[in-house]
Parts: sequence; structure tokens; C-alpha cells
Amino acid sequence: MYYIYALRDMNGDIKYIGQTQKIEVRKRDHKRQKPQHTFEILFENLSINEAKKIEIENIDKYNTYRNGWNKTTGGEGFSGYERDGVGGVKKGNIPWNKGKPGCFSEETIEKFKKTRSGRVFSRKLNDEEIKEIRSLYKTKPHIDGVGDIMKNGKKMSYIQAFCKKYSEEYNITLQGLKRVVLEECWQNV
Repeated sequence: MYYIYALRDMNGDIKYIGQTQKIEVRKRDHKRQKPQHTFEILFENLSINEAKKIEIENIDKYNTYRNGWNKTTGGEGFSGYERDGVGGVKKGNIPWNKGKPGCFSEETIEKFKKTRSGRVFSRKLNDEEIKEIRSLYKTKPHIDGVGDIMKNGKKMSYIQAFCKKYSEEYNITLQGLKRVVLEECWQNV
């Protein structure tokens, strides 16, 4: 059975409509991925076809695709659903530059680097979580395993143990967490 749920922003406006069979999983995922909100179940005990139809209708009704957090007009996530890939690219298309090393000039490569430099293109963490992680690291909580010999024969450092312990909790890779702690990324937070 499916549920249709809404996320309301702190002003009480519905910003997202979704469907799921696992309410707790979706709550947890959205808590990490979306701005502060409240989670509200709108419909429950729906069949697959009812859920698909109601999700599409409510995304349109509340205009959450254009003025909210929905990235599609709804209906995906069900068996038999098909859509174009990212940017409308169909699966199986071969990019024009695949297997063509040196197809960009040094000047173009430098332009790409400058354009992307210092920008974050995908965030699993929000600003509050980044501050929370950095603050936690600065308090140096006790972590088991610091100084233990690892498979490579080296002793585990505090930062490695910290990242190992908290990476799953924050749903981020060990290396990603290390970059947050060392302020190699999100320096403006």
C-alpha cells in the first residue's frame, strides 16, 4: 500500500508532494536533503495506480514542481515508468567526446576549471549539518579505535576514526566528511 505525503516549509506552505511505501525512510531522507519542514501524510492505503494519479494531481494542485521542491511532475518510482535521462538524454546514447582524449584545448579546460572552482554542485548536507559536524569535531569526543593498527600497517588517526564513526550517520562518504571537517569545501559556512 502507498502513502501520499506533503512537506510544509516553516511558513506552512506545501513545498513538496511525494509517494512512498516506507514513511520513516522518506522522513529521514527528506530531513537530510530538504530545508527545515514538517512531514504530513495526506492519503494512505492507496493502490499503485491511485498513488500515481493522486501524486500527479497534488503536485499540480499545490504547484510544487515550479514553486516548490519537486523536481518532476510526479508519477515516477513505479514499475513501468519511463522517462528521459538527465537533461533529456536517452539511456544508451554515446556522448560525442567519448574515447576522444584531447578534444578540449588547454584554454577550454582552464575555463572549465575557473567556472567550477569553489562551487558545490551537489549537497547531501545543509549548512546547519556542516556547522554541527565541525562543532562536534572541535569538541574531540572520545572515539574507539584511534591508534589501532589498520590493514595498511599504519595507526588510525583521530580524524580517520571520526569520519568512520560519523559518515553513516550523516549519509556522506568518509572522504566527503573529512573534507567538511578540514574545511576544504563549504568554506563560506
